[in-house]
Amino acid sequence: MKNEMKNEQAVSPVIATILMVAITVVLAGVLYVWANSLAADQPEAGTRNSYTASDADASMTAAGGDTMMKIQWNHAEDDLNWAFVTIKVTVGDNSWDCGADASSDCVIGQDGSDDSVWETSEFLTLSEGDDGICDGSCTIDLYVTYRGTQVAGTDSVTVA
Repeated sequence: MKNEMKNEQAVSPVIATILMVAITVVLAGVLYVWANSLAADQPEAGTRNSYTASDADASMTAAGGDTMMKIQWNHAEDDLNWAFVTIKVTVGDNSWDCGADASSDCVIGQDGSDDSVWETSEFLTLSEGDDGICDGSCTIDLYVTYRGTQVAGTDSVTVA
């Protein structure tokens, strides 16, 4: 009788271990499928908008304050929140960050009605701050990112 009770007690932990492994495998599979579907449903970090930049047809002087270029959307699906937009211009080895503040080295001008976003229907102008970025004619490289991803568009403009 004592021997039979030991056998019954020994079988129970084996069955419990098999059940725990089976439940763990099933749960891992369910979690994998769930996590995979969540990852597939996430939107892109950037945007599918694309822009064109061109010379603003203003003369460039050494004094600063000149309008360098205008930027407009080729294709725009989204208004871009300025909190996530970065615009940088480079001439040779020198780079400037652009901002809406008039004291910026490179000033962004907007024609839209909402200053918190780059609207799908508006165009921008980039102007020099107090210091000159370009004197006469030069090629300005343009870098525009949204949420850390480069926005498709013109990467350099020759201004005169």
